[in-house]
Amino acid sequence: LWLVQHFRSLHWDSTVTHDASPFQIVDPGFNAILIRSCIETADLADALGEAAVATRHRDWAERGLAALDGLWSETHGQYLPFDRIGGRLVDSPSIGGLIPVFAPIPEARAKALAATLRAIGEEVRYLVPSHDPRDPRFDMKRYWRGPVWLVCNYMIADGMRRAGETDIAARIVADSLGLIEKGGFAEYYDPRDGSPHGGGRFSWTAAMVLEFLEQA
Repeated sequence: LWLVQHFRSLHWDSTVTHDASPFQIVDPGFNAILIRSCIETADLADALGEAAVATRHRDWAERGLAALDGLWSETHGQYLPFDRIGGRLVDSPSIGGLIPVFAPIPEARAKALAATLRAIGEEVRYLVPSHDPRDPRFDMKRYWRGPVWLVCNYMIADGMRRAGETDIAARIVADSLGLIEKGGFAEYYDPRDGSPHGGGRFSWTAAMVLEFLEQA
């Protein structure tokens, strides 16, 4: 609430609020989604004959990919968020650090992420938990501390398939469909027993069925 009041006092001016915020976290997942969006926009612009738009968006994507690599952690085998205020990577192995495979990251990074996912898959029945279950902060029922969110599963499976890691992509798709069969269109699911939690009729979960069936 304090942040809302703080930004309101700045009249929601985005040229000011960014640096005035005490909370400045660079998230690898959201940036990967932006990079993929830039690439898709460039392809669409090419099809429409908008060469300048295509060039601009590909430039943004290339710059984004270069910056994204600075968030890589060899220790964790995944990307980590960056705290701009503290000037350091945040030691939090969450699903945001796995989503970057949705963007065309280097092959070596995609392989390392696939290895991390395989290791995580040995700890839970259903992929992909929103936090690494090997971390003591993992909680299978607390929102982004452990539960499975199928919209994230879709992005990771899609990226893994594009990167040639078809075995782990197939596991994610199969687990996702299994969760839906077991618990319906829930908001999120327990990665260990598949029990549904949160809202019971989530449209974005239902929408993922179409995507997963296409990938299955």
